[in-house]
Amino acid sequence: MALKKAPILIILFLSLIRIIYAQDFRDKPPQDITISPPQKELRAGETLVYSVEWLGIPVGKIILKVEETTVINNNECYHITARVMPNRFFQRLYDLEYKVDSYIDKKTFLPVRFEKVRRLNKQANYVTIDFDHENNEARYKMWGSMVFIKLSPERQKLEAVNPTSITIAKGTQDLFSSFYYFRVMKIEGEQSYPVNIYYNQRNWPVKMKVDRPFLREIRRRGTFAVVKVSPVSELNDYVLGKRNFSVYLTVDSRRIPLEFRLNSAMGPIRGIIQDPTHN
Repeated sequence: MALKKAPILIILFLSLIRIIYAQDFRDKPPQDITISPPQKELRAGETLVYSVEWLGIPVGKIILKVEETTVINNNECYHITARVMPNRFFQRLYDLEYKVDSYIDKKTFLPVRFEKVRRLNKQANYVTIDFDHENNEARYKMWGSMVFIKLSPERQKLEAVNPTSITIAKGTQDLFSSFYYFRVMKIEGEQSYPVNIYYNQRNWPVKMKVDRPFLREIRRRGTFAVVKVSPVSELNDYVLGKRNFSVYLTVDSRRIPLEFRLNSAMGPIRGIIQDPTHN
């Protein structure tokens, strides 16, 4: 009897998660909201902490931080870092952890070096990319174990379409620096902005689609004027498998990302900022 009831209980549980998930954020009708000019510099010490949820269940956290400036290849650079860490619940499924460092030239806002460490259980994979923008080249190096969670069944097909290359377009960003680059861009609602991204030895043209600004209420945190930004590119298919990604930025000069949403082969994932007023 208990076995017969199990599917019903699972459906009720997932329905409850969806109801709770939908109530975390409420959008208000579109209003006449202006997107302020952005800050032109990154502020050392800015730390953004996100709670990550999968199917509405907390699974870990993401920490984005602007470190102190440093010198890389004779360039004074912003040093930005990202850490993705699972909680105890998710560790039982995937003991997966990421650490990403990007070094961005303060004058040109172009990446000088990208570093990534991906650990799954006791195995680790390392990637570095050194950018030579004068010669339009990127030097890619990878070593360690080939550890990953497969999210994209489209990946093999797209690798044939977008072959490996060391040649990059003018103004190319790495996957992480592109996020901060967009935060300091002057943007308007209902427009799209091109960004070239070099990822996994390939060049990916991306259009950053900006929707009309609106008011978004975050439960227990307040109401914020935001704009939804969605990258449109085959890069989404390559990483996620024909899935989509979007981020909600405040429209003030700080452009704080309040939330991101990701539809993956594993199901919906989102990150929610813990303290929107701290930074």
